[in-house]
Amino acid sequence: MEAAGIIAEYNPFHNGHLYHINEVKRQTGLPVIVAMSGNFVQRGEPAFLNKWRRAKLAVRGGADLVLELPTAFVLQSAQFFAQGGVELLNATGCVKILSCGVESPEQNFLELAKIVQTEEVQAKIRSFLDEGNSYGAACGKALNAGIEKPNDILALEYSKALLQTSIQPLFIKRDSEHNAREITGTIASAGAIRLSHTFKNDDWKQAVPDFAAKVIKQPYAGYNFNTFNELFSHCLITKTPEEIYNACQCSEGVENLLSKSLTGNFIEMLAFCLTKRYSMNRIQRLHCQLLLARGSQARKVFDEASPQYLRVLAFNNTGRALLKEMKKTATLPIITKLGRLERYEKTPALHRQLQLDLTAADVYELLRNGVDKKFGTDFTTSPAYIK
Repeated sequence: MEAAGIIAEYNPFHNGHLYHINEVKRQTGLPVIVAMSGNFVQRGEPAFLNKWRRAKLAVRGGADLVLELPTAFVLQSAQFFAQGGVELLNATGCVKILSCGVESPEQNFLELAKIVQTEEVQAKIRSFLDEGNSYGAACGKALNAGIEKPNDILALEYSKALLQTSIQPLFIKRDSEHNAREITGTIASAGAIRLSHTFKNDDWKQAVPDFAAKVIKQPYAGYNFNTFNELFSHCLITKTPEEIYNACQCSEGVENLLSKSLTGNFIEMLAFCLTKRYSMNRIQRLHCQLLLARGSQARKVFDEASPQYLRVLAFNNTGRALLKEMKKTATLPIITKLGRLERYEKTPALHRQLQLDLTAADVYELLRNGVDKKFGTDFTTSPAYIK
């Protein structure tokens, strides 16, 4: 049984995502498996809705099976986010096609992926980075191919990872800019929808399916920015620069900047830490890594290269058939119900990745809006079966 794959965040699920899934099914005739980020997202903040709610919305929107992309890959750069997602989908043994939305579908991303890995182009990228360019801009200049927009950069990273597999790409043009902040029709970016919701206007409703709107309008949507600020300030107060370095993927002395950045104002702390190489989103990801750190060598989980399990979040009838097939084809253990955590301690890398996901789920509960906080939900919540 073959499938198409999508790597996504659905933060939150909107009409553009609905179009993408339908278009993948139309063009391939295959069911869709989604590798989706969990309770934190790649921009470095808590998700708008928790992973269980977003996974159910994805299945209602046409996905057949949703697997969790471990937090260890979500809270990293586009390169490792893409690599983790591709490896996870490849490990199912079912995914033959990976589809993603791009700004420039006319580009030959696979060919560019081969070129960008040559020593000559890598040297150019390093040179452009030293001049203060972002990684995306540096890649675009080095390739001289107009690859600068976020989803094009991500497509390039997916393509680099795909070269190590037999999975073929399918690029579909996006109808909205990734960073667009205005809603002018029924298709809008997730960022614009979150912004509209935050400022309590109803523009976001036209950009999401009705089944998603019913969930998004609930009081638990979004997270408490003030609590996020206070928890991170607590981390800075209680950790030395060395402890910060061991807790997150700092380099080039950024742990010292983080340690000195304490002001009580999260935006000011972010701005204080910005450097030529460290963008706003990268600093925010370090914040989240630090917030979720457990133990004296917490950064080790982010340095480990490969996903260790296939965690099931939601599925439909076709997804159930895919899971049955994956019992024969998957190269990683399939987790549907956690049970006792001790059972995973015999495989240390798996245990570390899973423990990070569990920590992310509990910290998310502290941060999300609403008053009915529930901890340990990863042990008590079963994958959603959407009939």
